[in-house]
Amino acid sequence: GGSESDGEEALSTRRPKRVQRFDKGSGERTKYFRDDDAGASLSSLYEEARRGAGKTIDDHYADNVARAGRKYKGPASADDEYDNDGGVEMHESRLSRKSDAKRKQAEASQQAAAERRQGALEQSAEKRFNERKHLVVALGEHVYLRLQDKAPIGLGHCVIEPIEHVPSHVEAAEEVATEARNFQKCLVRMFAARGAQLVFLEQHLRLGSAGLPSRDTMAIECIPLPARDAAAAPGYFKKAILECDEEWSQHKKIYDTGGCVRGTVPAGFSYFAVSFALQAGYAHVVEDEAEWNTDFGRETVLGAHHVWTSLARGVSHPLGDPPSQVEGLIEFDGAGIPLKRRPPLPFEEMRSRVVDFGKAFEPYDWTQQLS
Repeated sequence: GGSESDGEEALSTRRPKRVQRFDKGSGERTKYFRDDDAGASLSSLYEEARRGAGKTIDDHYADNVARAGRKYKGPASADDEYDNDGGVEMHESRLSRKSDAKRKQAEASQQAAAERRQGALEQSAEKRFNERKHLVVALGEHVYLRLQDKAPIGLGHCVIEPIEHVPSHVEAAEEVATEARNFQKCLVRMFAARGAQLVFLEQHLRLGSAGLPSRDTMAIECIPLPARDAAAAPGYFKKAILECDEEWSQHKKIYDTGGCVRGTVPAGFSYFAVSFALQAGYAHVVEDEAEWNTDFGRETVLGAHHVWTSLARGVSHPLGDPPSQVEGLIEFDGAGIPLKRRPPLPFEEMRSRVVDFGKAFEPYDWTQQLS
């Protein structure tokens, strides 16, 4: 009718129907190409041409030359015309641009995911610190010292943790590791004056319970042991490590750390580490987290000194004026229950313990130099 496209049929964007090239009755081939059909309309032929149907290699090469415009450099000689790979190079260049675009898109997606994860870790660290403020004994710029409120092994059981999220002691920044070691040195001197020696435990597992990356942060457990029995702890831990975990493993069963796991276990690995008053220590790379006993360190301490469990709740306060008897250092409830599922001690009891521990720690507290 009276439209601007009189005499022309509207072009369809639908894919053409499959061409029947064989006679259904005789099975003989009756067509070779789509345009063998004499009844094909002008619009269908034009639509096929617009999609590039029927174009030869020379046609495609000419299209590439036209797209390149002035940037196109032809063959240097007539003989090169037949050996020229310019069309192939232009095709590969277009594929390369598409690959670069996909790579950049993937990198941007990974970056966004990493930022979301980091934000979640920061929120988790802030929440964790706020929930444990009442347990804090001393606060540095990057690290704090708190009492253990979940099934503590003795009245002097404390934990060194970073304020912000840090996956492990191995992966900690230098300023975080320095403050953590300052706390360890102060605790060693404090308990040595009371006839006790410290065992430091750290466990870093990369995966959480659901197999996803763990949100747990670095935590160094500090457990005081009577000096007369602490001498046996290295041998007991060495035996326990050699007997734990998989029978066949890619790593050594045990590494001698000299008291510090940093520089011994590479970053990115799950591991367990124990240090004895910063003078000696062992590390073990955990290869199968599903089979690893998450209470390995605590149970080894209790197993090495199981005779003390009968002295639960202690006959004397380990933080009393030196020289104090420390036979009653060990106390333990909730054996067999995973640490994360054990209920914390009552708030009032923990507040009283924090006050007592703070008074005993004050003469050794390095954070007082910060004020």
